[in-house]
Amino acid sequence: MKNLTSLERKVLDSIDGEGLLDGILQLVAIESVGGAETPAQQWVAELMGKIGLKVECWDLDFDALAEHPGHSTEIDRSSGVGVVGQIGKGSKEDGLIYNGHVDVVPAGHIERWSSPPFEPQVREGKIYGRGAVDMKAGLCSAIFAAKAIKDAGVILSTPLMIESVIGEEDGGIGTLAAIVRGYKARGALVMEPTGLAVVTTGAGCQNFRIRVAGKAAHGALRGEGVSAIEKSFLILSALDSLEKKRNEGGHPSIPGDLPFPICVGKITGGEWASSVSEGVLLEGRYGIRPGEELMTAREEFEDVLERTALDDDWLSIHKPEIEWWGGRFEAASVDPHVGIAATVRESHGTVTETEPIVTGVPYGSDMGLLVNHGGTPAVLYGPGNVRDAHRPDEFVPIEEVLIATSTLALTAMRFCGVE
Repeated sequence: MKNLTSLERKVLDSIDGEGLLDGILQLVAIESVGGAETPAQQWVAELMGKIGLKVECWDLDFDALAEHPGHSTEIDRSSGVGVVGQIGKGSKEDGLIYNGHVDVVPAGHIERWSSPPFEPQVREGKIYGRGAVDMKAGLCSAIFAAKAIKDAGVILSTPLMIESVIGEEDGGIGTLAAIVRGYKARGALVMEPTGLAVVTTGAGCQNFRIRVAGKAAHGALRGEGVSAIEKSFLILSALDSLEKKRNEGGHPSIPGDLPFPICVGKITGGEWASSVSEGVLLEGRYGIRPGEELMTAREEFEDVLERTALDDDWLSIHKPEIEWWGGRFEAASVDPHVGIAATVRESHGTVTETEPIVTGVPYGSDMGLLVNHGGTPAVLYGPGNVRDAHRPDEFVPIEEVLIATSTLALTAMRFCGVE
């Protein structure tokens, strides 16, 4: 590596690669599916304490958080813990936040995994297990970057705060709790699996439900009924047209032809095989553009449903009902040439001797909360590919984990400064 100071080289030489990999394996082995994150949070807090970070833990007040305009969730939690580990001097506002979540999505069909999802394995230079890439490896990279700084005897001039949060997968209540707790900074990095690209733009999304009414009748006399299933086809067609309209021309910062998808992921309906369906429920997610007001996006969606209903004799009287519910992720964007984005780019370039890809992503993350409610410019950067998350045989490449750890260590030193 070129362009390293003697202190930077000392820190990178202090990275405990063996401890890092062992830590990832231990954390992945904890089944921290959304709503059951406390054991994982306790493990993270204990690890942070052992390596010498100043640790704050607190119980989340879900009733108070529900009053915040940034609040959203899909899981009814009875308890939850916030954890932040810190090194360095000075005030939080001048420092740097590394943010990672411990909650994972369910493992799904276990028989489709090559090995048990919560019995992590190392094979061919990769760590396999639920949560390995999304995003326990990234969180451990941040913790062990801080450990290397501390082990090298380096004191940061401003604080590095590592947030271990819950509830990211269903709306970000853990990150919101940290913001309300007072954790705001000059910059932030969320260790989502970006394949070591620096993500400066993230789309948003909002969950929706649409209820379509029909009229029941015996299947042998279906002409006397109105099928909610058939009427739902009109809604699906309208949403397909809206998706095409909203994605015309793509987006300059988010690659691909579909940066803001509308996905109907679940359909339920019908009461009996030989009865005309009198009700259908559509559930999905609605992509939100960076810079787009949430209420404006909702109004466009609702107007399409209204016009579709007015063009149909039945739906014009029995209008579809729209409900905005569950997880919501706000879009966010930061200048890739200044602040935390510039420092991460520089640090990655030093470690790999290559320029990182700077891009945007079509999915939501806690970046939106940090930028829009925490007043903290934030980027995404972490090991692994998001395409390997939320599926059987989830994995993260060990080489990328090690690169990310070095990049995070350098970023902290260069952004926070050293004594």
